[in-house]
Amino acid sequence: MDVEYLIFEIVMMLMLAKILEIPFRKHHLHPLAGHVITGIVLGPYLLGLVRPSSEMLGIAYFGLLLLMFYTGLTTDYRELKRRGKIVLLMGGMGVLVTFTLIYLVMYFLGYAGLPGIFIAASLSNTATETMAAIVAKKGDAISRSLLVGASFVDDVMAVFIIGILAGLAVENSLSMNTLIILAGKALFFLLSVFLISSLLVNKYPKIYKVISQDYFWFATFSILLALSLAVAAKLFGLSELIGAYLAGILISRGREFHDPMLRTRIAISEFISDFTVVLDALFIPLFFAYIGLSYSPGKVSFYLYLVLLSLAILGKFIGTAPISYISLKDKRRSIAVGLAMSGRGALETALLKLGLDYKIISPILFNTAITVSITTTVLAPILYSIVYRE
Repeated sequence: MDVEYLIFEIVMMLMLAKILEIPFRKHHLHPLAGHVITGIVLGPYLLGLVRPSSEMLGIAYFGLLLLMFYTGLTTDYRELKRRGKIVLLMGGMGVLVTFTLIYLVMYFLGYAGLPGIFIAASLSNTATETMAAIVAKKGDAISRSLLVGASFVDDVMAVFIIGILAGLAVENSLSMNTLIILAGKALFFLLSVFLISSLLVNKYPKIYKVISQDYFWFATFSILLALSLAVAAKLFGLSELIGAYLAGILISRGREFHDPMLRTRIAISEFISDFTVVLDALFIPLFFAYIGLSYSPGKVSFYLYLVLLSLAILGKFIGTAPISYISLKDKRRSIAVGLAMSGRGALETALLKLGLDYKIISPILFNTAITVSITTTVLAPILYSIVYRE
């Protein structure tokens, strides 16, 4: 591809993405939908000005790698420990109930095996970024803690699932041996990083202090760590995305130890702030606009869309609302929390794109599931605001 035309395509996508995200941000909604619409408008489905290419794919997936790193950076591990049992139960049951309902329906509709698992897994997660946007606008302290904590559990489970499914996609096999080996690898990788981070926080916090003395070296070290763990995960037979996410966790846990000078916390906060600007301005719009290039509204199964949308909301509600009532002791707020947990975001979209690229799911399944994910991203904060009252 001509480099000049590639730059022209990137400029067009960024300009339109930024224009279309304005109404979403104005109403405190995730701009993801506006970015996907950008790809639909400029892509083969409508204007045909931008077409998917290997160069565009490389840029988009590098952006996804950075997005996973950012997700790890903004994960508050302390939130999990603060309400440990309730949060773990909420996140786990929300994923389990939703996954089971969707996979059973997919099985009876003739999508058994890996395609059904991909769809069920991708629509079982709750996006932390969506929850953060919801509770920033409305919510009490306990509801906020439950939503953010449970979505964090969901994100960890989603990263675990991505690591396994990416390996299954490469193997193109669903044998029990392959599944067990990949699950073991992913679990070992996750536990190793969490163990190392705990040792650094509790035993060797001086390492955080040393690397945070100079902001330039701190930022350089953080990015190199993300890329290094991404390569390590790939060599280990997992998705590089899991490595980038866990690198973010390693860095973010530097806020947990007692630092009288607050140097490490300030460095992490500044880095997240600067990194957010780069992601929001460049890489996130490009990644989701690239997904829009592959999206075709004409290939959405309306019947399957209604079924999956209903199950995506119902599964989260059944799995989380009763458990949240244990802490909230309030029926209305528990219902609001259960509805809010239906919000999806970046990780689910990334998993669906992996399934399409590896030819595990068909274009019809991809387009239908993406439509469900975008709908819940917009619908969850609206439902929460309607039900919840101060």
